[in-house]
Amino acid sequence: MALYKRGEVYHFDFAMDRRRYRGSTKEKVLSKARMVEAHLMNEAKRRKLTVQRRTLTLAEFSKRFLDWVKTARLEPESRNYYESGWRMLSQTPIAAMRLSHITTDEAEALRFKHSPANANRALRTLRRMLGKAAELGIIAAAPKIKLFKEEGRSALINDEAEAKLLAVAKQLLRDVLTIMLDCGMRPGEVFQMCWEDIDWDRNVIFIPRGKTRLARRFLPMSERIITVLQARKKEQTEGWVFPSDSKPGHLTTVASAFETARAQAKLSSEIKHYSARHTFATKILAANPVICRSSCAPWALPTRRRL
Repeated sequence: MALYKRGEVYHFDFAMDRRRYRGSTKEKVLSKARMVEAHLMNEAKRRKLTVQRRTLTLAEFSKRFLDWVKTARLEPESRNYYESGWRMLSQTPIAAMRLSHITTDEAEALRFKHSPANANRALRTLRRMLGKAAELGIIAAAPKIKLFKEEGRSALINDEAEAKLLAVAKQLLRDVLTIMLDCGMRPGEVFQMCWEDIDWDRNVIFIPRGKTRLARRFLPMSERIITVLQARKKEQTEGWVFPSDSKPGHLTTVASAFETARAQAKLSSEIKHYSARHTFATKILAANPVICRSSCAPWALPTRRRL
C-alpha cells in the first residue's frame, strides 16, 4: 500500500486478494489523497473484486444454491420451481461450465425438450443462480438471461378429443385428466390432493393452498370424479391421493404421459394437459354466462374448512 506523487497529484498503488489497484487520487493534498485511497479500498472489499484462479462450475454451485432455496423465505411453490428448474439445467452442457464463463450467448444456446413455459422455468432458475453467485462475490456480475416467447394456451379439449384421449390414456393420466376436466383444478392441485381434503358427505374437494390468494376453495365432485376417487381410495383415509416415489412424495407431472397419449390419439400439439382446466372454465362460462361474470362463482363455497 503506497501513495506517491506524480507531478503535483498523488497516486495510489495497493494490492488486495492478489489483485493490484493503481491510479490517480486526483488530489494534491496528502490527507485528502489518503481518504480517497481508503474509500477505494473499501469499495474493492464491498464489491469483492477478486480474481479467483478457479471459479465453481454451475453444478458445484448448485449445492450451495439449493441449500439457500431450502432456507430462504420462499413459498413452497417457489422452492419446487427452482428445484425443478435445476433438474432441467443439470441435464444440459451448461451444468459443467464455470460460472465466470456463462454468458448471455451460452444461455441462448440452451434447448429443452419442453414447452416454452417449462423451458423458461430452467432459464429463470439459471438467472437466479447467477444472480446469487454475483451477490456472493463469486462472479463480478450476472449476465442477462433472455427467456423464450410463451404462447398462450388457447387450445381446448372438445368432446371428441376428450373421448380419444381418455381411450388411450393410462389409468394415472386418465384419472388426473378427468378431475381437471370436471372441476377445473390446476395440475399441481390435483397432484397434491390429500384424502383428508375430500368431504364425502357433501361431495366436495377442499383446496387448502394454491397459486394465488384466492386459490383456497371448495370444488364439487362430479359423478365421474367420485367414481375415479372411490376406485383409488380402497381403505385409505389419509395421505396423498396420487402418491409417488418423488422427493415430495406425490405425483409431480403427467406431461410425458400426456404427450404419448396425445400422439396416440393423433391430436394437435397445441393441446396441452393444462387445456383440461381451460376447457372446464369455457364450458362453465358457456352454461352460466351471467353467473360466471359475477364476483362469486356458484362453486366457490365458503373457504372455512369443515371440521
